[in-house]
Amino acid sequence: MDNSASNDNVKDKGRRRFLALSGGLGLFWLGAAAYPVYKFISPQPVPDPFGEEGRAVVKKLTPADCARPGSGGNGSIGNIGIIVFRTPEGELRAFTSKCTHAGCNVNFAGDKIVCHCHGGQYNLEGKNIAGPPPRPLTPLKVFEENGVLYVAPMEKTEKA
Repeated sequence: MDNSASNDNVKDKGRRRFLALSGGLGLFWLGAAAYPVYKFISPQPVPDPFGEEGRAVVKKLTPADCARPGSGGNGSIGNIGIIVFRTPEGELRAFTSKCTHAGCNVNFAGDKIVCHCHGGQYNLEGKNIAGPPPRPLTPLKVFEENGVLYVAPMEKTEKA
């Protein structure tokens, strides 16, 4: 009787070891399968469109597109829409093209900037002058270098 009790005890230890090993391997494989899913659905940081240089190349617009006073158009930097134009006085200006009311894209219309979603209008300084937009457009510094348009964020002292 003593011999069979110790034999059962050895079998129990073998079963426990097998179940512990199986459970550990199962958890490992579950973690290995879940990690890529977690990385895919977790939010990714938005890359800075201005990069290390602090400026970004304007896509879809060339200096020739806004060479004459009163000319300009919509372009982009990364995933951000922008508007670049030359004022009647000849000054080159840029703003983000997102309306401050509902986030629709605004367009340059010669003497003003318009949002076609709800009739919002901005003057050439980016200030809201008609319709529902509650705030001015976000200004950007714009300059031309070697035949390429660049924009950079406005310094805090320049915004005021």
